[in-house]
Amino acid sequence: MAATLSLDTITSSGSTITVPAGKTLAITDTSALTIGGTAITTGSSNILRKVADYTIVSGDVTAKSEVVIACNAASSNRTITLPAVATSGLSTCIITIIADATATSTYKLMVQDSSSAEVWTGYQTGDFVRLIVSNSAWVVVDHKETLFSSRYLTTTQAISAAALTQLVNGWTNIEDSGNMFDNTTNFEIVMPFAGFANIGYFVKAATAANTGAGTALKAGTSGSPATVMDTQHSQGNGYHRSYNTYAITLKLAATEVIQFWSRNSQSDGTDSAEGGSRDDTQFSCKVTRTY
Repeated sequence: MAATLSLDTITSSGSTITVPAGKTLAITDTSALTIGGTAITTGSSNILRKVADYTIVSGDVTAKSEVVIACNAASSNRTITLPAVATSGLSTCIITIIADATATSTYKLMVQDSSSAEVWTGYQTGDFVRLIVSNSAWVVVDHKETLFSSRYLTTTQAISAAALTQLVNGWTNIEDSGNMFDNTTNFEIVMPFAGFANIGYFVKAATAANTGAGTALKAGTSGSPATVMDTQHSQGNGYHRSYNTYAITLKLAATEVIQFWSRNSQSDGTDSAEGGSRDDTQFSCKVTRTY
């Protein structure tokens, strides 16, 4: 026989009120069940897909342990804006933004805070950032962004006797994600964020005999980077010292640069860094962002 109770408060002589086995406590209205004043809704996560710029609101995070937003910059720039850190529901909710397609052209997927400051930027399918609010600030718990550039020297460049010369004859793209390389003005990688740059660099000397073109790098402040690697000494009729392939990891700040240079080890004649094809002078650079 069904019965109806009309109650304002349920009390117990013990510390627990138990719903017996085989019985279900049914709440008719959505969000009518609260814990500590916070409404509990169906599911602990909220998975959204956005095809336009979007600002996360309280309703996305309230009573959720995680919000996942899938989006991409395949056809235009895409911006996801985080709510203010004091927004209701954020204290117990993780926010994850993930790229579900690869960005094209110079487009990017950016996450910014409520003051429009960049928090994270991604490009490739699977790039993501995972965020929480801690001590009234956004904290990155985990992240992945694909920042990579690989190019070969477009045309052979002469290097005067004993000279240390930046290679500026243009660089043909092999693979790129993140648009880090300036191939029109300064011919350098520009760090989009602070992080570690893993660089592989190979110079192919164009002269068959007495080859003198070796690897050299400069890195640091834009406009005045310092030499961080110069593999050659110069001497009359100098021979190559077999340092034409080089790898190094550098820790750099945002906007600092990496330039590709070559030293002619011959002090009595011009040599050249060979360009024009995939097996000639080339570099690759992968950047890992740090916070």
